[in-house]
Amino acid sequence: MPKLSIIVPVHNEELSLKRCIDAILAQSFKDLEIICVDDASSDRSAYILQEYVNREPRVRASSFQRRLGTVLARKLALLDAQGEYIMFADADDRLLPGACETAVSLIEKSKSDIVQFCVEIEAEPQKNIALDRFFSYFNSRAMELHGANILYDCFVNHRFPHNLWNKIYRAKVCKEAVGAMPDIQLHHYTDLYLSFFIFYFAESYRSVTTEPCYRYHFGGGVSTKMPDGEQFRDLCEASKTLPLMEKFLRDRNAYEMNVSVLDAIHSAFCQDAVNKLLTIPNLTREILATAMDSWGSDIVFKFLEQTGMFKYPCESRLSLVSDLIERYKADQMEIAKLQSDIATIQAKLRKSSPRSSQVLRSPARATSRLGHPTPVSSTIKQEITSSPQRVQFRFVQKLPKV
Repeated sequence: MPKLSIIVPVHNEELSLKRCIDAILAQSFKDLEIICVDDASSDRSAYILQEYVNREPRVRASSFQRRLGTVLARKLALLDAQGEYIMFADADDRLLPGACETAVSLIEKSKSDIVQFCVEIEAEPQKNIALDRFFSYFNSRAMELHGANILYDCFVNHRFPHNLWNKIYRAKVCKEAVGAMPDIQLHHYTDLYLSFFIFYFAESYRSVTTEPCYRYHFGGGVSTKMPDGEQFRDLCEASKTLPLMEKFLRDRNAYEMNVSVLDAIHSAFCQDAVNKLLTIPNLTREILATAMDSWGSDIVFKFLEQTGMFKYPCESRLSLVSDLIERYKADQMEIAKLQSDIATIQAKLRKSSPRSSQVLRSPARATSRLGHPTPVSSTIKQEITSSPQRVQFRFVQKLPKV
């Protein structure tokens, strides 16, 4: 059995896939396996994987017959992994020489469940960002955390990033995490979703200063691209992860301890959604309504003001926002009137029959029926996949050796 399993999800990565796999196979640390899952690529990615499977025994691959998303691709790979330790690599990035040897040595010496190492950033020429700040956030500084502090310091205090690819993990923690993680088809925030569960089960985390072990290609992934309307709707699908994470915590009596973590994730989702709204060239009422329905009108308008929607006005955008504000105000008046009517009827019913008032919905429930999502801490929406665990994997086929 290999000491290390490296997991590479793949979707339409024919231009960079060979470079990624070759960099892993060239590592000085040889006791490893590479597990690739092709998420129904429409390019030559599956054929490239087949070539590696045929000639390299350390490469194993599976393929989804229809697209299920990176979360389920990584889950399948983790369930299949045989190594004692796990590393993740994106197909458009690559491991630097000596990375695996360094990472395995660090986790064995520290006896931690998670160890974070340093990375190198490779940016697209057109990406105008403050690379120094970006680089410093992803690079490690000496730090050690234990228990619930791992979740809190990642998502609330932002002391280290949730990304999967700049860390090495104990396989038993990852397997426990994906065994408890609700299945969901997700194309954005996939690192965040899986990291949430891994960090929950991890007992210890350590970050150390090292030579760069990983070269991250900034500008190649979905998280750094300017979305169109359809891609923005996919991004808003991440709102469905919040009730799943809340239910997970409640089932383990860990919700009260971690409510600030969920609130921070919710705020981060909203902030990122609004930032991306501002980049959509053809903004429509439907797109803004999707954002409001997913994240809540009051949150969206709050962030719209903070991020400058009104600082750079144009007639078409101001018209859209103006219409939505009027809709929002009208809904608020409708909610207030409905709450008042319910309170009046309940008061009358209590006088005549105390028990009869119990059949009416509370004002809070009435509010949610009008299409305004309730806060994370309120009633959990039952939007969890109804199919049995791993039923999605019936669409998986192994890539055989020829």
